Amino acid sequence: MKKRKLLSFILASAMALCFAGCDFIDNLPFFTEDEPDEPVIQPEVIEPDDPNWPVTAFGTEVEKAPEKVAVASPALAEYISDMGLLDKVCAISDFCNFGGASLIETIGSVRLPDMEAIKKAAPEYILTFAQYEESVLIELQQMNIKVIVITAPQSLEELREIYRQTALFFLGAIEGPTFGENYVAEYDSAIAQLAYTGEAKTAAVIRALDYMMITGGTMENELLSAAGFINAAEAYSGYTYSEENWSEFDPAVLFVNSDIHLIDLESSDLYKKKTAVKGDKVYNVDVDAIGLCSRRSIYILKDMLATVYEDYTGGTALEPAYPSMYS
Repeated sequence: MKKRKLLSFILASAMALCFAGCDFIDNLPFFTEDEPDEPVIQPEVIEPDDPNWPVTAFGTEVEKAPEKVAVASPALAEYISDMGLLDKVCAISDFCNFGGASLIETIGSVRLPDMEAIKKAAPEYILTFAQYEESVLIELQQMNIKVIVITAPQSLEELREIYRQTALFFLGAIEGPTFGENYVAEYDSAIAQLAYTGEAKTAAVIRALDYMMITGGTMENELLSAAGFINAAEAYSGYTYSEENWSEFDPAVLFVNSDIHLIDLESSDLYKKKTAVKGDKVYNVDVDAIGLCSRRSIYILKDMLATVYEDYTGGTALEPAYPSMYS
């Protein structure tokens, strides 16, 4: 009898523990799929290197593609414009006069820099053919602006190298060389198409009275010769004809800067007896623009050739530089 009671007690106790265990499980926290997971750490994305950069141009390492560049030299700005690379030029010199120059902000000149305009333009680089004064350079450095001084070209080959380096600077190590060489080929082709192949005549291009003109040893003289002119001052250098040998100076045609007129030469003891002056063969041209040897220079030379050679059809003949005291 006692054994039965003991067995009943053990069974009742086991059932009680079973029910108690179910209650314990029911009271445990319930985790659903809506609970946030552990944060996933994304692998670091590494941008691929741009093979165009860095590149060395004009003797300077350029780490990345320039976004904002100011150009303080009118000639250099015109070369960049000819190449179609003005989109990254944020400011230019006050004295730029190529097509479209008036639409771009200016920063003064190297001699008279407009520091407020430079600060507003905030270029990464300033490209120039001339050096700023030391005090200006220090101020530009404080604005984190790098100044690159480029040697101005003295020959057509040096100008071609300017074109190549400009392409490297703006477009980088991969795209730049091809772009630069293609542009040089276009430039040379334009000069070749310009050339007059008939019998060449003697001409002189006067920069200022009395003896200043385009002489030999200059890239302008190279361009004149390539065009089909015999430069009357080719034997001389430094843009000055020899006063001692002035009696030998007698070109068939004179091209003179726009501020010189025929009457100025007719009243000059140096010029009034020269063949071109007596025959009214004096014409105004933009001598400064010719000196750039840019694409604009080639267009001017076409008109000069059409003036001298009646059978040349590549340009428009110029009118004589009137007034003449004999007209």
